[in-house]
Amino acid sequence: TIKEVNKIRNYFLDKKEYRNYMLWMLGICTAYRCGDILSFKFNDMFEEDKTTFKRNISLYEEKTGKYREMEITEPMKIAINKYIESIDSKFELTDYLFQSRKGDNKHLEVRSVEKIFSNMGEELKLPYNVSTHTMRKTFAYFFITTHKNDITALTTLMELLNHSSEKITLAYAGIAKEERRSMARDVSNLWD
Repeated sequence: TIKEVNKIRNYFLDKKEYRNYMLWMLGICTAYRCGDILSFKFNDMFEEDKTTFKRNISLYEEKTGKYREMEITEPMKIAINKYIESIDSKFELTDYLFQSRKGDNKHLEVRSVEKIFSNMGEELKLPYNVSTHTMRKTFAYFFITTHKNDITALTTLMELLNHSSEKITLAYAGIAKEERRSMARDVSNLWD
């Protein structure tokens, strides 16, 4: 739910974990895989002046090798700027956006993010496991539910996620399971 998504966002903000907040926001706003997000550098986001955002983020996905481009939206800009404020605007364009605390200009590893998200899920007592895929699945779920009256939404999302079928995309977004429950409930309600 939106309430749970905001609960996660606020968890990182309240703890002043601005790097993790930025990661969460980029994940739920782009649906890029975590490994791809962790490879971003400041020059993927900013022009040479270090203050003007680029219009889009573009990359060749590590898993599929396919090119994908996403707009840098206002919520993403807010998260990135919040992080930059927290590091006193000290960065080079060639620095990784998601710095590891281990070594100079090394990015976080996916398994470190898994641990961060797992701990966060436990602390918030969420009724499900939170993993790096949660960001991508969150994007997918809200993409479909926000555009449920748009007949092109499923195909668009399938292409965006680089899935091979609409069935996979529906399952990935958690829609198929939700639809089955709803349909079964409708039949059950006939007997009230």
